[in-house]
Amino acid sequence: MHVIDQGSGAPVVLLPANGHDSRDFADVLPELSNRYRVITVDWPGFGRTPAPQPPGSASAGAFAADLAALVERLDLPAAHLIGNSLGAYTAARLAIEAPHRVRSLVLVSVGGFPALNAADRLVIRLKGRPGVTRLINRRFAASYLHRRTPLTREIIERATYHRGDPRADVDAAIWRSFLKPDFDLGPRAAQITAPTLVAWGRHDPVFGRRARAEVARRLPDARTVTFDTGHVPFAEDPRAFLAEVLPFLDGVDRSIGVDRSLG
Repeated sequence: MHVIDQGSGAPVVLLPANGHDSRDFADVLPELSNRYRVITVDWPGFGRTPAPQPPGSASAGAFAADLAALVERLDLPAAHLIGNSLGAYTAARLAIEAPHRVRSLVLVSVGGFPALNAADRLVIRLKGRPGVTRLINRRFAASYLHRRTPLTREIIERATYHRGDPRADVDAAIWRSFLKPDFDLGPRAAQITAPTLVAWGRHDPVFGRRARAEVARRLPDARTVTFDTGHVPFAEDPRAFLAEVLPFLDGVDRSIGVDRSLG
């Protein structure tokens, strides 16, 4: 995977959503990299990382394995993980399977915990068809990005998939994998011991009250914050996001006696 590694101090890994890339974090990256060593990730098929072959072989579980391999290859000390949607799922899964690699979690619009009902499964099956994803993806992104900023407008433009674009196949394959048994983290949620901040957007059409309540039930020790945004709070309202996340990260470091300048 293509990564950008900048700044110094305790490591912070930024993990975008399905169909997105590291550019989503552009408006919070300067402040974070002034305080931390920040590693931004492009998932396979997006940004500057080539698509898996074949593109339809992608899955949420495979991306979680890619993250585990990346932190192993970089030999990171325990890191703060900030993930959005699919990225939050991979972060939570790493905290379950390799807790020594995780200092804290910031789970933004997290998937993998809410139980799926019949309507959810229908949407997943439809979005799991490459042709459907190619047709609707730009409008879908526009629907879940509540605030319009220069960055969110760029994100919506990047969500346009043209004929032959392998991103549509990767994106759809990820959606299909949401129906696989290993996507459900609920039964293993109690294994997460890292300090956790759960973030939602009040106007997010992807995760409503039922999903948020299910995550709160599964992660009772996590602190929850809700922003006046859609699915991608750090792109829609970066100042409000940083105002919550920076004190959380600093508090975790203080609680374990870490000198932030040394990591």
